[in-house]
Amino acid sequence: MATSFSESLRNVQTGRIDWKVKVRIIREWRGVTRTGIVFKAYNLLLLDNKNCRMHAFVPAALADKISRMIQEGKIYLIKNFQVKEYTEGDKYRPVQMDRQIIFTADTKVRELQENEIFIRANSFDLFEYGDLNQMATQQLYLTDVIGIIENIPKVNHIQNKQVNIKFKMTDGRKKINVTFWDSFAENFEQAIKQDFEQPLIIIITSGKISKWKEQLDICNYSPTRFYLNYEHHSVTKLRNMMKDTNFSKIKFATPKKTIQLFSIDEIKNLSLDFDKEEVLCKATLKLVEETNNWNRHICTSCYSETEFKQSNHFCQKCNKIVAEPLKRFHVSTVGQDEIGGIEIVLKDRAVRKLIDQNVEDVEKEDNSFPNEIKTLQGMDYTIKLRITKDNIEKRDFDYVATDIIRGFHCEKANEVENQTILSTQTFQGEPSGSSFHLDEISQLNYNQK
Repeated sequence: MATSFSESLRNVQTGRIDWKVKVRIIREWRGVTRTGIVFKAYNLLLLDNKNCRMHAFVPAALADKISRMIQEGKIYLIKNFQVKEYTEGDKYRPVQMDRQIIFTADTKVRELQENEIFIRANSFDLFEYGDLNQMATQQLYLTDVIGIIENIPKVNHIQNKQVNIKFKMTDGRKKINVTFWDSFAENFEQAIKQDFEQPLIIIITSGKISKWKEQLDICNYSPTRFYLNYEHHSVTKLRNMMKDTNFSKIKFATPKKTIQLFSIDEIKNLSLDFDKEEVLCKATLKLVEETNNWNRHICTSCYSETEFKQSNHFCQKCNKIVAEPLKRFHVSTVGQDEIGGIEIVLKDRAVRKLIDQNVEDVEKEDNSFPNEIKTLQGMDYTIKLRITKDNIEKRDFDYVATDIIRGFHCEKANEVENQTILSTQTFQGEPSGSSFHLDEISQLNYNQK
C-alpha cells in the first residue's frame, strides 16, 4: 500500500512544523541525573531510507502517550513536529547532525508495514581507529567503532558502589581500551555469557571517546548501545579477514613504510618494483566525467560488484541474488600536473571523504550525475594511487585512488603507517587495502589552496 509523500531526514529544517518522515526507530534511551534518577522524557534515534540517522526528543509531557504508540525496530510515518538546531551547550550528540526533531502535542505517528518502504534494520558510522585521536579532543559528537574483544572481562566493584568492566578491542592492527560503567557494565557482563561464535566482535555505537595517559578509551554514555556478533556487513567483513592465514601473524605495532612522491610522468614509467605498491602524486582534477555509471552496486557478503539480471542484482562470486546491495561511489576523473595527465578512479572512500556524503545522500530518481561530485573538478589534490602490473607492463594509465586530500604537499614525502589489515571506516564497509590517514601524517605540511 502506498503512503503519502515524505521528506528525507537530511532535508528537514527549522521554520515549519508540517514535516512528514518515514523512519525506522533504531534506538530508544533516557537520560539519567548524576544521582541516578531517570528522566521521564526520552530520546529516539531515527533512520530513513536514505540511510540518514537523526535524533528525536520526546518531552516528558508526551512520554507516556508516545511510548504506547511506538516500538523500537518498527517503521513509522511521523508528521507535524518541530526541528530545532543544537546549541553550543548540546554536547555528546548521538549522531553527527546539527539539528534534532522535537515531538509536540500535534505530532502524529502511524505504523507502516515492512513492505511499504525499505529501511535498513540499523546503520552505523564506524570510525577508523586512526581517527579516534581527533574524536577524543572534541565534545560535540559520540562515536561508533567496531572491533574484536581481546579478553572476556569481569565486572569490577569499586568502593563508592560504582561498578565497571574493562577490556581491550582491536581491529587487528591497533587496540583501544573500553570501560563500561554501572548498569551498562552489568548488562554487558550478562550478554557475553551467551554462547557466541568466537572470537567475539563488538560494535559500540554512540560511545564517548577520551584519552588518558596517551591511551584511547571508549566508555558508555546515555545513548550508547553495544551489539555482539551483529548481523551487519562490517562484522562479516571483519570475520572474513580473520580467516586470512596471515591474520594471527600480524603484529599490532606494524613497521613504518615510506610512501614516495612522484610526478605523473614518473608514475607512468615506474618499474616492476612498484607492482602492488602505492605512491603519492600532486594533481589537479581537470575533468570529472559526468556519466550515469557514477555509482556501483556491491554484494553485502563479498563486496564484489553485482550484475543486474532479470530485475535482480546478482553476485557471480557468491552465486546468489543480493536483495539490497550496497551503493558505492565510482567516479572517473582526469588528473594532471605540469607535465602530463592520467585517468584516476575515485572510489567510495575517496569521494565520501571529499564531499562528506554517501551515495544515498546525493542520488536522484533519474540517476543523473550529482552536482556535489562535479564541484571536485578544478581543485588541487594530493592523491595516493595503487600501482598494478597492467599500469607498468601494459602502460595502462588508469589508476585507482586509495586516498586523497585537498591541497598540495610541499615537502618530501614522509613516513606513514603501513596499514595492512583492516579498514572499518564505513561506515559502510568498503573493501580496501592500506590507506593513509591525514591525522597520522600531519607532519607532511600540506598547503590548502
